Amino acid sequence: MLSVYKKCEKSVDNPYGIIEIKELDRPFLMCISAQGQMDKSIFGIIKEGARAARVRTSDEYAAGYKIDEMPIDFLGIKYMSETLKDAKHNNLVNDYIYPFLMKDKDLNSIKKRARLMNFFTYCNGAQIYLTMEKRLKEKLLADGISEEDTKGILSQIGVVSIASEIDLTKAHATSILFKDANDIDVMDQTSRIALKKIEEMGRECLIGSLKSNTNAIGYLYNGYGIHELKQYLKDESTVKSSLCATVSTLLQNSIQNYNSQRLIPISSKELLKVIVRNNSEFIGNEEMLKRLDSSINYGKTTKYTLEEDTLLKQLDKAYKELAKVQGELNRTKDTLKEEQYKTRTLINGIADKCSDVAFSQIVVANRMWNGSKQDMANMNKPTDREIREEYEKSLEDRPKTL
Repeated sequence: MLSVYKKCEKSVDNPYGIIEIKELDRPFLMCISAQGQMDKSIFGIIKEGARAARVRTSDEYAAGYKIDEMPIDFLGIKYMSETLKDAKHNNLVNDYIYPFLMKDKDLNSIKKRARLMNFFTYCNGAQIYLTMEKRLKEKLLADGISEEDTKGILSQIGVVSIASEIDLTKAHATSILFKDANDIDVMDQTSRIALKKIEEMGRECLIGSLKSNTNAIGYLYNGYGIHELKQYLKDESTVKSSLCATVSTLLQNSIQNYNSQRLIPISSKELLKVIVRNNSEFIGNEEMLKRLDSSINYGKTTKYTLEEDTLLKQLDKAYKELAKVQGELNRTKDTLKEEQYKTRTLINGIADKCSDVAFSQIVVANRMWNGSKQDMANMNKPTDREIREEYEKSLEDRPKTL
């Protein structure tokens, strides 16, 4: 099965800043890691998604937006077992995505609901999206929506994919791939072509459509080849300003649609302009991010002051230590349960295989069991070993017969 988690502010009661939710009810950015079973990966990518949106995180003040006041939910998914690969996609679509999409049945409302859906994927997390979109398309067609209208609905979903070799041109969603062309973990023909053109043009990056007549855009750059999500959000990263501008543009558009009676669509052409306009190749990340932060509008969401951010960073360190201690405590509890189970198994074995006297002398004497008066009386009786030795001695002392 699959669970969906939402990022919130940290607290003493919730040092990870994560809560589980049972349904989707407003615009969201669903962050999908390739490591869908590991808490560290799941919670980490949600934080990076929020950071890309310029929301304040423990790593960066960014534009300083308070996540608890954002009209956008930052989500992540966790599934129980790799063996449930097909089931987890069905679970995500059937229990979360489709009910959210089909809240209202008219075509305009469905398209508008699709525009409230955004995905932030890392590495093979893009494959999870593609599988989900395929199942979503099947359900829409099965509900009597035409092929053309189904494609129109799916085109309003926004997907930001990072460090992936998955072919996003197969998706109907408006998708953007950000990729270090030197990353050998996801090296493909697109990377090789991009590196050749970047070298020929004397540029740092190549921006454009991945394939004609699709909704897929690519931003490939000549980086250090490090296959880590955090590399894309480092201050010195070439790609950071364009990546943040893309995510924040998608989310601002989703908020506008949430508050509007009509669809305010997105398109790959529009997002391509955003990426190019916020490309830091010639101006630099710091300046581009300043411009971006001053232009972002998340409705009535308030911001932390720099002084508040300083105090929060101190709290973040305390929460991190608290979470570490809680983790150690939970592991200790698990170890204790395991040892208690072993002890119970041992006691049951002794009770089953030994005499009452031996049970008292072994289990009660070692304080593994509360003794009765009879148990206390058994303490002074000969042990099973003493009885056995005495019996064997008596056999040796018996006269031998011819």
